Amino acid sequence: MKNVLRVDSLLAISALGIVFGDIGTSPLYAMHALFSHALIPRSTEAITGIISLVIWALLTVVSIKYIIVLLSVDNDGDGGIMALSALVMRSVKQWVPKFAIVAGIVGAGLFYGDGLITPAISVMSATEGLAGVSPSLESWAVPFSILIVLGLFSVQHFGTGKVGALFGPTMLVWFLVLALLGLPQIATHPGVLLALLPHTGLLFIFNYPLAAFIALGTIVLVVTGAEALYADMGHFGPNPIRVAWFAIAFPCLAINYLGQGAFLLANPTVSDNPFFAMGPSWSTLPLGLLAACAAVVASQSVISGVFSLTRQAERLGCLPYVRAVQTSARARGQIYLPPVNALLCIGVIALIVFFQSSTALAGAYGLAVTSTFLLTSVLLVAYMRAVRRWNRVQVVSFIMTVGAAETIFFVSGLTKIVSGGWIPLTISVAMCAVMVTWRKGRSLLSTQHQQFIDDRDHFLRTPGLTVVPGTAIYHHVDHRTTPSALLLSAMAFGAIHDRIIAVSIVTMPVPHVHVMKRYTVHSTFRTMYPLRYENVTIRFGFKDDINIPAALEEAVAQGLMSQIKNPLYITTEAHFPPENPGVLPRWQRALFLTLYRISSRPTSRFRLPADRSLVIGLNARM
Repeated sequence: MKNVLRVDSLLAISALGIVFGDIGTSPLYAMHALFSHALIPRSTEAITGIISLVIWALLTVVSIKYIIVLLSVDNDGDGGIMALSALVMRSVKQWVPKFAIVAGIVGAGLFYGDGLITPAISVMSATEGLAGVSPSLESWAVPFSILIVLGLFSVQHFGTGKVGALFGPTMLVWFLVLALLGLPQIATHPGVLLALLPHTGLLFIFNYPLAAFIALGTIVLVVTGAEALYADMGHFGPNPIRVAWFAIAFPCLAINYLGQGAFLLANPTVSDNPFFAMGPSWSTLPLGLLAACAAVVASQSVISGVFSLTRQAERLGCLPYVRAVQTSARARGQIYLPPVNALLCIGVIALIVFFQSSTALAGAYGLAVTSTFLLTSVLLVAYMRAVRRWNRVQVVSFIMTVGAAETIFFVSGLTKIVSGGWIPLTISVAMCAVMVTWRKGRSLLSTQHQQFIDDRDHFLRTPGLTVVPGTAIYHHVDHRTTPSALLLSAMAFGAIHDRIIAVSIVTMPVPHVHVMKRYTVHSTFRTMYPLRYENVTIRFGFKDDINIPAALEEAVAQGLMSQIKNPLYITTEAHFPPENPGVLPRWQRALFLTLYRISSRPTSRFRLPADRSLVIGLNARM
């Protein structure tokens, strides 16, 4: 029992760094962005009311929805909007699966926007705190931020495990510092504790409706990172995350926000960031350095989430295959995607240069978060209603509390479209266009591919073919038909190998497939030719690494197949002649061709040995 508790405690501390890095750095910029707005008053009632809304946002959105409810909904141990979307597609019938894939695509696009904005706003907030050491450093905030971002993305190839080795202890220190900063302020001005009463926030909304509406669009900044919290569930499991939240993260965050409120009650006219201003004068430099470390942690959690989301989207057929580097021999979820890493780095630096300050970036942040919240809530209600059998009272209660709060956040965030909210919306629209175009193009390609496919039994009765010794392995979708690569190679050479293995890859709507459920092998021996024809179905989860040679070796080791010696891997690849356009609109055709050309080739995607692979081209009409 003691060992179990010790392991859970260690996992809880580790979860502080990976899971709560984003939400844990919100005190750096949330309150400063809130009270920087000219229409938000600095009266006692307004300050305590806003702090009350902050505390209850953490309770309803994070504690109830994500920590209590969503962490109980996992897809083979994993979470995130794409995993939840796949879960709903598998579990709910009628029209919901179509909505689920649309919600997953839109939510993924919004999460990519979050992945760009989080590193930018977190790092900018930390470097701006150094201006308190010397006003001359203020002009260096942007260059310092760019240097930190370059350093952060340059070490990604080492992998999350090595980069994040100190994340847990670092964030533990960070959360304790949050509490230490807030406690003296609360002790000096205990009146701020009225914010713990829910009616304090409601009175603020009633008495200052316009200011409250504007404030709610920024208050959402305190719950940013909740979606990443759910997406990272597979790294630790729900219990360590819950322990870390209720024992450390939530109390320290609440104390710090209350402390910032108490500081503003005592200094209502202060224009500096209350996070840095409420510490003693000597603490500005060490606090700024610690904040920079915490900002890097927050950025890392989102970057890792984007890597995982990209792999999940690719497995679900929403994105082309991107070359991945497995950075851990044990943890399959720890991957590094060089192209995605480079694009993220460029995008983050562009945001820093364009907005120049964390306050300006705050306007671009909230809308992406609230939109993802709403999509996740709709998918969650659909799943809980259909699978967990929530009754109407439970559904209405969830909608009236969490759903209502998120809707208000979203509507309020719409006011920030002009001031920066268009950034995540543009990113989301662009990513949705990419994912929809890729799915549509692949569907058209698959349809045209069928004309090169013959019935398997009919092909095996084709006269005049020469059988040569050796083993040929073909990737194929439907075992009832002949692989197009086999048909084309037989037509070209007039010969086939005496052992043919047709491999069908099935991506299941679960993160991982157990090895004992992965293979189905069927052999056909009786044909007009002296050959052995084997159909092998290999099932992978959308987070599993697809490696055909390794998978076949595993099937041999299980006794499902005989030994495979020096096989030749034969695949097909689409070719798009310029004289055959017209199926897709011009912009979609151009986008699909670009995506197809930058996607990894079959030899890379299936980990086929280049020296034993043959690729046959197929003309396609787009």
